[in-house]
Amino acid sequence: MAFDLQAVIQKEGAEEGRGDQTELLYKIADIIGERNAKDFETRSAQGYVSLGPIAETAKALTFANVNLKWSVSNKAFYSEGLLGVSNSFRNDINGSFEGFMEVKKTEDGAPVFNVFFKASPESWYYLGFEDNRLLMYSSNEELNTLVAKKTNSGKAKLGDVVFVPGSEEETKAFINRFRLEYFGIEVPYSLSDGPAGKKKGDPKKKNENDGF
Repeated sequence: MAFDLQAVIQKEGAEEGRGDQTELLYKIADIIGERNAKDFETRSAQGYVSLGPIAETAKALTFANVNLKWSVSNKAFYSEGLLGVSNSFRNDINGSFEGFMEVKKTEDGAPVFNVFFKASPESWYYLGFEDNRLLMYSSNEELNTLVAKKTNSGKAKLGDVVFVPGSEEETKAFINRFRLEYFGIEVPYSLSDGPAGKKKGDPKKKNENDGF
């Protein structure tokens, strides 16, 4: 996934995914502490510094800039605008992509999380988590094959997170429900359309500190 997104950004370009630098420092300080955040700020003043090498932010998928709103009727947080992806583990991405994120709870209080983002019509990803079940599907057939091959469905123990391959139908179902419930958009979403809000022009240049 990381290599795929990096390739799209290099070829087509994308807005930076980490948002305002001052706001980013506050977010980082909440995670790694003020002293380490100060060190990050000092190093950033000399050039771009990826969040990938930092243990606390070197997660499978780190979102650094998402505008979440609260829906009273749906009792859920939902995203508005582009989703800013910082990194995947140590692999720097730093891109803002068209997408939809939803965070809520079931009636029993269990967490529910859904996210879809699209870097290009050939590069999009969906993850859905509910009832300890993680659903994954994307345009990346290599990733889909890996999930299908490594799924622990049928052998997971009680309490384990079960990860399973999803489908294009499930991906579209989430997107169309999201758009209808939170924005009143009834027109079906097209995965093949170019993402909205992408800046065209020169591809993003690789910085020697990017962690590519």
